[in-house]
This record gives sequence, structure tokens and C-alpha cells, in this order.
Amino acid sequence: MNDTGSQRGQTLVLLTLFMFVLLGMCALVIDMGSWYQQKRSLQNGTDAGALAGAAGLPVNWSTATTAAGSEFGKNVVGGSLSYQSATTYRSGDSIIVTASKSSPSFFAKAFGHSSVTLTTTAKATVTNAGGGALPWGVMQKPYVPGANYPIYVDNSGPNNGSISLPAWNGTSCGLSSGASLYRDEIDGSAGTCLVKLNDVIDTKSGQNTGPTTQGVNSRCGTLKPASTIVSFAANGTPTLLQPASCQLVLLPTVLDYPSSLPVWPGGGGQVKVVGFSWWVITAVLQGGKEVDAMYVGDAPTDPFAGGALSGAFQAQLTG
Repeated sequence: MNDTGSQRGQTLVLLTLFMFVLLGMCALVIDMGSWYQQKRSLQNGTDAGALAGAAGLPVNWSTATTAAGSEFGKNVVGGSLSYQSATTYRSGDSIIVTASKSSPSFFAKAFGHSSVTLTTTAKATVTNAGGGALPWGVMQKPYVPGANYPIYVDNSGPNNGSISLPAWNGTSCGLSSGASLYRDEIDGSAGTCLVKLNDVIDTKSGQNTGPTTQGVNSRCGTLKPASTIVSFAANGTPTLLQPASCQLVLLPTVLDYPSSLPVWPGGGGQVKVVGFSWWVITAVLQGGKEVDAMYVGDAPTDPFAGGALSGAFQAQLTG
């Protein structure tokens, strides 16, 4: 009996089996590498779609989903999307985009796996630009770029310019009611939550001279000349020389509610947000009874509009 021949035959069988296993493993590694690269590409496209969708939320949900799908399509060929409204800081301020795409196999199909389905998810949230709007509102009136105007005047009732903005308390958005929170919203230590078009906001009654002065001083200290922060062309087009300046602030443009007139409501009235504008704080007068600022220009409320100034909204990935 030839044991040596038998052992050689067994070795050949084992070697053949080992080669099949090795080839299967190699095929799986190659396919997994391809799937990984395609999933990364799909995730990038999903992220881009979510950011575009969040930027469209201040307009409406239809604009958000259309923008998300359009931006996704610029980055990914094929695939399907689904959308879900979500909340990060304020109800409806976020969008969740889920993408799925079939990815073919190159070698694994020999083992019965012709393709796999890749799925990615991204969440993006929209906020106001510039770190949030300040708790002052300016009436919807004609303003000249480069000219100074009072943006807050303490008349002790009504308080021209002072509004109660929703603030982030660490877990949710609530209304600003106290003088200390009003001060903190001015200096930036308390972030204001998203303010959108057509929001109806309470005016802030009472004397706010002290908190106003404290807020501006804490925010910027000594105010610099506006000419060092922004310059203007002959046609009024601004050029930001210091776009990160603490004096450059975003303010809601408002009308009296419900009359829709460009007058500040008396007593504990309300105003309606109809736009946003950029200003450079230039002076705090009479111990905080008045704050003056230079008008820079309107902030585009269309998140996809271009221009010399940043829009009123910005989007960021939050999941």
C-alpha cells in the first residue's frame, strides 16, 4: 500500500480547498474595499445634500428637499433619497437626509452576492449667521449704506429696538425675559436660537440701559471706527475689511404686528420679522440709552443667493 501517494493526494485536495478559500477571501477584500470607497462617496454626497437642505429650511420644506436632492445629484450618480424633519435647537430647524444606493460586486458574485445596498444618513441644522441675531429689531425703512442710525433707544416704554429673542438654555430654546439674559445675548455668551421670516416676537419692556452698556462693553470693549471694518463703493456696495469683527451684527428687520406698519408698538407689543440686515455698532450713548450703528446692507434671506454680504442663515452638520 503506497501511503506516500495517498498523502500526496490528500495534500493536493487540501491545497485546492485552501486556494479556493484564499481566492474567496481576496475577492471579498477587493469588493469590501470598493464598497467602502463608494460608501464614503455616498456619505459625502449625503452630507452635501443635508447642508443644502438645511439652508433651504427658512424658505419652506419644499425648497429644503429640492435643494437637498439637487446638491446630492451633483455629487452622486444614481441612488435614492428620503427626508425627515427634525429638531436640534428649535422645532423644524433640521433635516435628516437618508441615501441608499446599490453597489455591484466584482468577485463576490461568484459566491451568490451580485450586489449590496449602501445606506448613509446625515443631519444638518440651520442657524442665523454671525453667531445669531442680536436682541434688537430695526424697522423696515429705507437705509443708506454707510450712514449711521439709532438701532436701540431706551424710551422706558416703549423700548425702541429691544426684542425678546429665544435663547438656548442647554437643552431647548426658550424666550428671553430677564435683563441679564438680554445682556448675555448682546455680548454673545448666551446664543440666540434661530429667528425666521414671519416670526412674531415680543418687544422687551422696561429700562435696559445698564444691560445694554454692559453687553456691548463685554462684547467688544473699545469700539473701533466703522471705516476699519467696512468700506463702500460709490454705488453703496460694501466690502468687509474685518468680517469677523464683534461690531458687525445681524439684526431682524421688523414691522408692527398685527398692523404691519413700520412703527414701534407701544407697551408690551409685538413685531413681525420680515427680513434681516447687517450693521456695524458705532457708539453707545447716554449710558446705554441709545446704541448707534452704521447700516451695511440687507442680509439675503434666500440661502442660495450670492452677493457681497453673507446671508441671514447658515447650515452645519449636526449628525
